[in-house]
Amino acid sequence: MSTNDKIDFQPLHGETELSPPEVYAANLVEWAVERHASDLFISDSESSVLVSIRRLGKIEPVRQLARQYGKRLQGHLRVLAGADAGESIRPSDGRGVLATPDGSLIDLRLSSIPTLYGQDVAIRLFDPIRGARSIENLGYDDSEMQTIVDLIHRPSGLILVAGPVASGKSSTLYSAVEALNDGTRKIHTLEDPIEHSLPGVMQSQVNLRAGLDFADLLSAVLRHSPDVIMIGEIRDSRTASTAVRAGASGQLVLATIHAKSCAEAVDAMLQYDTMPKFLAGALIGVINQRLLRKLCPKCRKPLLDVEMDIGPRIRSVLCGQEPRLYGAAGCEECFGDGFDALTCVPEVMRMDHRLCEAIGNGASAAQLETIAIDEGMLCLAEVTAARVLRGLTTADEANQAVADPLLATLAALAKNAE
Repeated sequence: MSTNDKIDFQPLHGETELSPPEVYAANLVEWAVERHASDLFISDSESSVLVSIRRLGKIEPVRQLARQYGKRLQGHLRVLAGADAGESIRPSDGRGVLATPDGSLIDLRLSSIPTLYGQDVAIRLFDPIRGARSIENLGYDDSEMQTIVDLIHRPSGLILVAGPVASGKSSTLYSAVEALNDGTRKIHTLEDPIEHSLPGVMQSQVNLRAGLDFADLLSAVLRHSPDVIMIGEIRDSRTASTAVRAGASGQLVLATIHAKSCAEAVDAMLQYDTMPKFLAGALIGVINQRLLRKLCPKCRKPLLDVEMDIGPRIRSVLCGQEPRLYGAAGCEECFGDGFDALTCVPEVMRMDHRLCEAIGNGASAAQLETIAIDEGMLCLAEVTAARVLRGLTTADEANQAVADPLLATLAALAKNAE
């Protein structure tokens, strides 16, 4: 493809592009991937078709297209993903691969739903080369990494990854599976939907229309002699009970669950009617995490040294640095945004005798958290504050992701210093 086909993606209003939709789509996806966008949206509005991306967790408008051209672009992408291009009154989905002008192959997962003015086409983007992140590159510090690597290399047991929507839970599971996928283990994943393909891993997708949910898939997979099972989400009692049974009977089970903390993740499993004694025997660890935008190291700006008492627990994970607040500036490296990546902030609860005994006795989430902190666990707010004071992110970013008085105080200090 010649350089003349390149498109300058700047916000315009209701324009009809000169390039054919297939050329525009290829250049658009390449442009989005270069900016580390995770999603592309092509959405009908009252008078035009809106193109936007999700970059580092935030929505950024890209362009407004004339409705006729936007419809052709939507249709091309639906065909590329194997979705019914003519189906516009019911939700549809599909998968495909798009070749960009620079020769990259980008995996696309498309979902389309009807809206007031037409349809919203959402496309998850994944670059198998640049997008794959090893567990070492998720943002864990050395002590967190050592604990998590030790957990995932246990021969059996249940590991829960907790957090709200868009907290990177699936990425953590994929990275853990990649770390274990050395050819010596039989690994099965149960997903809804399958995010992207993992060579050498048996991947199965939930199909609720056919009556196949996580619990049904998990029961079937247990008959295939797996060593490792990844469960996309525990969201009902049958899946929870079967996951506990698998973890207690010789398999390593990795699963996500919606919860605000490690202790609440354990409580959620108990609310799903799992037997406390069985859960205590199967559970080996819980990772509760959030995603934060990471400051661009090329242009971050120091704001002020923090002289308030942050306590010995936080100071112990500052890696010898003096606590300081930083702000975002913006340069060519980070496309003027001030942030260049997403980083994972984890709270890690590793099971020991005291915690297992408390779970077996049906302890509350508050009691479990008190025991875990007494045993040395840093809570999520402490871990996040340490990231802020090391200059990895801003106090405002942290305060938006984790509600805590300390982070609110740091955000106020940063605002006054700007």
